[in-house]
Amino acid sequence: MNSLLLLLWDEFKGFAKSKIIIALWIGLPVVSIIMHFLQPATGDFPISLLTGLFVASIGGLLAAVILSSTMVNELGANVYDLYLIRPVKKWQILVSKYIAVMISLIIAVFLSFAAGLIVDAIRGIVPAGIFLRFVFESIIMAIAAMSIACAAGLFLGLIVKSVALAVILSIYLGQQLSLVAILPGVLAPGIDPLWFALGIGFAVTVVILAAGIFVFQKKQF
Repeated sequence: MNSLLLLLWDEFKGFAKSKIIIALWIGLPVVSIIMHFLQPATGDFPISLLTGLFVASIGGLLAAVILSSTMVNELGANVYDLYLIRPVKKWQILVSKYIAVMISLIIAVFLSFAAGLIVDAIRGIVPAGIFLRFVFESIIMAIAAMSIACAAGLFLGLIVKSVALAVILSIYLGQQLSLVAILPGVLAPGIDPLWFALGIGFAVTVVILAAGIFVFQKKQF
C-alpha cells in the first residue's frame, strides 16, 4: 500500500505539472464562463447544467490522450526497467496513473462547475432544490464518463507502439466510449441518468483496467 501511495503521489505531481492538466484547470472554467455568453437565451436555466456533457467530452478526450501517449513514451524508453529493483507491482503502476489523472480531472470538473455557478449567481440565478440536484448529477455523470476515457487511454497506450497512433485512437475511441456513460441515460426515456452513468462508468472502467493490467503483466521488462 505504501508503494502505491508513493507512486500515486509521484504521478500526481508529474501530471499536475503537465501543460494539458494545467490547461484543463484553467481552460475548462474559462470555457464554462464563455458558454454563458454564447448562449444568452437560456433564461432562468442555470448555465452550470450545460457544462456537464462538454466537460466530460473535452476532459475525457484530453485525459485519454495524455495517458496513452505517456504509456507509449515510457514503454519505449524502458522506464519500467527501474521498477525491477523496487518493491512495486505492475498493477500499481497502472492504477496510480489512473487515479492521479482522475484526481486532476475531478479538480478541473469542480472548478468548471464552480465557475458556472458563479456566473449563475452574478446573473441572479442561484440554483436551488431540483437545480442543485441536477448540478450534482451532471458532475457525477461527467466524472463517470472521464473514468472510462482514462481507462481506455491507458489500455491503448499498452497495445500500440506509436504515439501518433495512440493519440488518434484515444481521440476517436476514448471520446466515444466516454459518452456511453452519458448519452443513453440522457436520451432514452425511463432510464435514470445518474444511476446509469454510475453503473456503466464503474463497470466499463473496471473491465478496461483489468484488461490493461493483464496486458501489462505479460510485458517483459
